[in-house]
Amino acid sequence: MRLKSLCVALFLAGAIGMPILSATAQVVTLPAGATLQVVMETRLNTKDSKSGDAFRSHLVLPVFVDEQEVLPVGCIVEGTVVRVQGPGRVSGRAELQLRPEKMTLPSGEVLTLTATVTGGQGDENTKVTGEEGTVQASGKDGMDVRGTATTAVTGAVLGTVMAGGQGALIGAGAVGAIALIHQLFKRGNDAELPAGSELVLELNRPLSFNPTMEEVPPVRTADPEEERPRQDRRPELIR
Repeated sequence: MRLKSLCVALFLAGAIGMPILSATAQVVTLPAGATLQVVMETRLNTKDSKSGDAFRSHLVLPVFVDEQEVLPVGCIVEGTVVRVQGPGRVSGRAELQLRPEKMTLPSGEVLTLTATVTGGQGDENTKVTGEEGTVQASGKDGMDVRGTATTAVTGAVLGTVMAGGQGALIGAGAVGAIALIHQLFKRGNDAELPAGSELVLELNRPLSFNPTMEEVPPVRTADPEEERPRQDRRPELIR
């Protein structure tokens, strides 16, 4: 019965021109290019992680818009490992590629996130290249030809001293072959992001949301009848 009465009241208010108050959500927008500083909660590496694995991190620096904090410390950022490349024996460095996908606000609202990892640091052998969110291990990047050649020359000199010209050939060939085999069977460093690693995320698209889930207080719109001079207003019926 009360609901029916309320509907009738609203209908009559609209019919006679009375202003109806309405509330609007408080929405802010972070522009593309805005950065988020996060700390990893999940440990990732090229030895154990695989494509499709989920990761979780949280915001460690608040984000402000017009001097108002809109993203507090602790907002959860989650995503997926999209590519894993182990270290090569002859060439290639170990790499992880991450894709941030969503953010959970303290209010419980979940936002779709389109962002790229552009900076940060893993362990002492891992860095972020900034190329499509790639985390890369340091270490060898292809065969060390100069090092192998230097070792071969050293072997040649020792061979000459010990066994003359023929010894030089034997020394150079043997030591060079050993150095080459060692290079082929030597595995590079794995890329690793321990829990606690800091990353910098950059938004690829604007992000709009309601930071507090509160509504802006309704604003009463002026009644056109009240704005007219009294003598020009519609006459009221007196019964």
